[in-house]
Amino acid sequence: MKESNLLKISVITALVGILVLLFILDRIDLSNADIVNLTKEDIDKKVEIKGELISITETPGLYILNVKDFSGTITVIVFKEDDLELKKGDILEIEGQVTSYKDKLEIIAKKITVL
Repeated sequence: MKESNLLKISVITALVGILVLLFILDRIDLSNADIVNLTKEDIDKKVEIKGELISITETPGLYILNVKDFSGTITVIVFKEDDLELKKGDILEIEGQVTSYKDKLEIIAKKITVL
């Protein structure tokens, strides 16, 4: 077999492997995190929280949610793509990425489910 053919096969195999790993990583079930346990070490990590919606603020580009569980409160940012049908007191399950804004932890929501 020619060297160029081996190189093409190995590059294709490596790319397919990376895509499979990314697909699996995206499907891994997140465990529920307690808000109080989130730290600066969790920045850029995907997390899942459950809590009660205590307030919602709408701005031109996003929604700002304050969510509380038994351990604490956190701000959740939702970029506007569709209108949110949420109301104060809803119990939410939120999947998203931990970020920091003005030295406070926030979650950028990727998926919100009303329980």
